[in-house]
Amino acid sequence: MELQVGNFPPERYVLSPGINNIETSIPEVTAPCELPIILKEQGKTVSKINEKATPVKKWTVYLVQHTHTDIGYTKPQTEILSEHLRYIDYAIEYCEQTKDYTNDAKFRWTCESAWAVDEYLKNRPEEQVNKLKKYIAEGQIEVASMYFNMSEIVDENSFKTFLQPVKEFRKHGIPSALAMQNDVNGIAWCLADYLPDLGIKYLWMGEHHYKSQVPFNMPTVFQWESPSGKPILTYRADHYNTGNFWGIEQGDIQKTEPKLLHYLSELERKHYPFDAVGVQYSGYFTDNSPPSIIECKLIREWNEKYAYPKLRSATASEFMDYVTERYGDKIPAYRAAYPDWWTDGFGSAARETAASRKTHSDMTAVEGLLSMAVLKDKCLPQATHQQIEHIHESLLFYDEHTFGASESVSDPLCENSQVQWGEKSAYAWEAVKRTQMLYETSVGLLQGDLRRGKNPTLTIFNTLNWKRSEMLTVYIDFEVIPRNQFFEITDFQGHSLKVQPIRYRREGCYYAIFAEDIPPMGYKTFEIVFKQPSTDTGTITINNASIENHFYKLQLNPDKGTIQSLYDKELNCELVDSSSPWELGAFIYEKLGNRDQLAQYRLDDYNRTGLSECRIIDSSNGPIYQRILLQGKSPGTDEAFGVNLEIKLYHDTKRIELEYAIKRLPETDPSGIYVAFPFQLPEGKLAFDVQGGTVISGKNQLEGTSTDWNTVQNFVSVQNNQAQIIIGSSLIPLYQLGDINLGKFQYQKQYERPHVYSWVMNNYWNTNFKASQEGEFRWSYHLTSSVDPSNNLATKFGWSSRIPLYARVMPTGTENHKPTEYSAFHFEKDNFLMTSCTPSKEEGYILLNIREIDGKRTNLRILNEDGQTIPFTIVNAIEEKLENETSEHIFEGYQNKFIKIKRF
Repeated sequence: MELQVGNFPPERYVLSPGINNIETSIPEVTAPCELPIILKEQGKTVSKINEKATPVKKWTVYLVQHTHTDIGYTKPQTEILSEHLRYIDYAIEYCEQTKDYTNDAKFRWTCESAWAVDEYLKNRPEEQVNKLKKYIAEGQIEVASMYFNMSEIVDENSFKTFLQPVKEFRKHGIPSALAMQNDVNGIAWCLADYLPDLGIKYLWMGEHHYKSQVPFNMPTVFQWESPSGKPILTYRADHYNTGNFWGIEQGDIQKTEPKLLHYLSELERKHYPFDAVGVQYSGYFTDNSPPSIIECKLIREWNEKYAYPKLRSATASEFMDYVTERYGDKIPAYRAAYPDWWTDGFGSAARETAASRKTHSDMTAVEGLLSMAVLKDKCLPQATHQQIEHIHESLLFYDEHTFGASESVSDPLCENSQVQWGEKSAYAWEAVKRTQMLYETSVGLLQGDLRRGKNPTLTIFNTLNWKRSEMLTVYIDFEVIPRNQFFEITDFQGHSLKVQPIRYRREGCYYAIFAEDIPPMGYKTFEIVFKQPSTDTGTITINNASIENHFYKLQLNPDKGTIQSLYDKELNCELVDSSSPWELGAFIYEKLGNRDQLAQYRLDDYNRTGLSECRIIDSSNGPIYQRILLQGKSPGTDEAFGVNLEIKLYHDTKRIELEYAIKRLPETDPSGIYVAFPFQLPEGKLAFDVQGGTVISGKNQLEGTSTDWNTVQNFVSVQNNQAQIIIGSSLIPLYQLGDINLGKFQYQKQYERPHVYSWVMNNYWNTNFKASQEGEFRWSYHLTSSVDPSNNLATKFGWSSRIPLYARVMPTGTENHKPTEYSAFHFEKDNFLMTSCTPSKEEGYILLNIREIDGKRTNLRILNEDGQTIPFTIVNAIEEKLENETSEHIFEGYQNKFIKIKRF
């Protein structure tokens, strides 16, 4: 098969059935190589073509042996850990066995994932742990610092758990100089901020080129900078099995030599700047490979024969140390995001991915509630920290890059495929279950401080760092509010909140409640007061299939089940591009003729269809919003259930919501679903937020990183200098920006119009990810527009829409005269985002992660309810102190820092 890999010149690449069935291999070398070698015994230069190739670059190839951690794929997830612990035992044995080898040939091993080492330290006897530490100290074994190879689905909050093994390594005196990400071809931008503060100097990216581009046209060392400019020395290596492409694991110099020399000659042809290169390989040509000393014997034999190129068995940091010392002043810097191409596979399990995203949001709220309890001097239950860590670990194991079995698509019903998906999906549902119980723990701690009295009460909690007014959904038992009883929810000054029933159960009702002015990092209590009934607002009249309020006018297209016009009265402009082939909200079903075309970097065999037999089936108007329900039919979905779209237009806030519901039919043929948002805004640019900052599509992202689709944390924005349109989804993370880009594989992002396509689900991979998905699935979008084009507005709209307000209903009780409002703290300036607030493991402290969001150098001051400053300490992700306690601290534009606050 011919593949165009990255930005490399066209060459023939072949599929290698020995690993993943999708690994790219270097071409067979049959012609002589231009690269000269220096024979050790003669000490002279010899060229395979001629003897004029001077001067000769005296190459050193740093060969880095590791095993690629696929938690699953080759075997079920439950078997992988024990294998990797055993591999560390083997590595220790091989260090001992090669102690008399030449220094260059001694066995060396880089532990790719901190997860296995962390478990090794907990599960092996002291004698064996001491051997590991001995060879780490002697430089033969290196431990990388990241838990495992992580996708971009995870949020910033979970990265604290992701980096916790570093804390354990510190306790054992194990250095943490390197982070390694293999296989995955992108990485969260926030890690460029987090890693240096942990003392981690290097990041090694062993990228897989399958179905993706890669940055740069050759292995490249560069300073990767965070949004604020904090650098970490990064190596975009070639594939993590490059040495295996040469057959190094076979131990045969005659077979390895031409491929190795061809590789080096290609680097020279591309003007590679160094005289050394770092190359990864595994003991055997497979993922989850055991280590081997065959390669050490080959290295010894090679160096006995040749002076140059010299081979060295090395750890990853050795190569980075060499480049830093020799070429430190020649290394370029890039302040850019590193988006991952492979998260498209998470669309193969939309339900579990949505559950993971919702649980990440819930945990941000839960940990905020627990932090309030700490600041109120409550004693957390003994297992609280373990519960928090267990939930984040479960989320990490779902969010990491290995989804399922190697035959998950080719044989989806086989035992291995079924078992591996069962184990993988269980992580998401385990996190869901435990998080809901932790809500009860957190509010139970605060319950005694809440206002009670002669009427039932509703307390609404806000765990973000600004005052919020927005809708939430609350379930209330008929025991508290009897069926058909009219009531009001009022504050203690008599101001009523707007309430709208959504749906009923046998024992209670779900209500939409528009909460007003909920304090930052605090709560507000309201009374439920029973009243006499008033006149119902009833149904709305649909004139020419349009609805409007004082913010917007929406013109529907009932025949297509779409919004053909969205007019913004404040901006005095139309927001929908009428030239687009798809109208706003269009449900698009896509069917590919074959899935192999994407592996060949093309898409020319596909069909896309919108809804058919569409109609408006319901409409109503309530105190909070007016709504219209449309229904249509689409291939791939249950015909009787239909594709349902509910459009909500809010009365008192500039907000529109689109809620979809389908019953997906099981389908193993490659197919996908999109929802269209063809926005228009003069000179509008597309932006989206990732972990750590905001990406301007095609601008502040490395060329070669994901352009056809992107993983979005909280919002996509179309913005110019005068206005912006903002859209987000709490559950759906994948978007294609500018167009439906499938199959374009742009090296540098380019687009003509600021169209946005939400990519709801697909099954386009031929391995690892799910072959099909089925059943009822519901998801929604929220959007707004504004004359304010700031990142501040987009960020707060996105985060407020995703991180829930939480409510606690209490029945009639004894009057306790507790305060009706509470705010633990707020920030003096409004251009800060608190991405998380969690109880510290140090009793009486809380840990905050704070980011400046407007690109302005700003002094952080944290104030209590009385306006007094609260002292804090700058720390890193594992709570090690970086600076002394202070009452204010300068943040550079877009800077991200952790701080600790003591109970006050």
